[in-house]
Amino acid sequence: MKRIGAIVFTAAAVVLLLLNCAKKPKVQEPLLCYVGGTMRPAMEELKKTYEAKSGKKIEFNQGESGTLIAQIGETHKGDLYVCHDPFQAGLKNKGFEAASWVMASVRPVIVVPKGNPKKIAGLKDLGQKGMRVILTHPEYSTLGHMVPLMAKKADAWDAIKANVVSETRSGGEAANAVALGTADASLVWNAVAFLRMDKLDTVSISPDFQLQRGVDAVTTATFGALDMGNIRVSISTLSCSKQPEDAKAFAEFAASAEAQPVWEKYGFSPAQQPDK
Repeated sequence: MKRIGAIVFTAAAVVLLLLNCAKKPKVQEPLLCYVGGTMRPAMEELKKTYEAKSGKKIEFNQGESGTLIAQIGETHKGDLYVCHDPFQAGLKNKGFEAASWVMASVRPVIVVPKGNPKKIAGLKDLGQKGMRVILTHPEYSTLGHMVPLMAKKADAWDAIKANVVSETRSGGEAANAVALGTADASLVWNAVAFLRMDKLDTVSISPDFQLQRGVDAVTTATFGALDMGNIRVSISTLSCSKQPEDAKAFAEFAASAEAQPVWEKYGFSPAQQPDK
């Protein structure tokens, strides 16, 4: 009898242990989202809202968009990737993308120190004698490819190029240099300028010199065809994600109508879907 009692007791203990284990929810890792620097402020607000709404935690890895793609390739870890064109195409071409959504867009503006001391009124003024201009380097920057094309439309590229005192890796660096007085002007994304509105003023680029959607395009070996008149901000789920459904849910939220006021709040332009 004692032996039977011991067996029954052991069996009951095992059943209780299994029941307790079953009651414990499975602990999931936070989603890992790679975020290009320009998009970080807007994404931080969307992250906070989504975590409160869903209970799902999200971690960010911020950096230059090209560098982040390299990290994904090296580690094969992560769930989401946020960038502006052309880096989404680079992610896709390397086979790292599962799906993507367009969230917003960016457009170039001229930034000048607060008060616009040099009275810059447009793109052509950057070619005036003695003007100090900082541009982003085309090796690292989409805008670095766009500025010469816009300046050539204005018949001012040679004059502007002669006034370039430095080239930076990012628009944030260029904008900060103007704010510090290192240069008289630069061209950056509207969202980059917005974050520094207390130190910088913006000057619009004439529609005559802006690159046109579906017309002005370049083709590169790395990114393929790029519509220079439609620089989209996108979020992609990664093919290496171990939480694809959760990643998709956050991506859909970040690209939803509910999220649009947040993108506008941080100076981004409305989303433009690619032409069919």
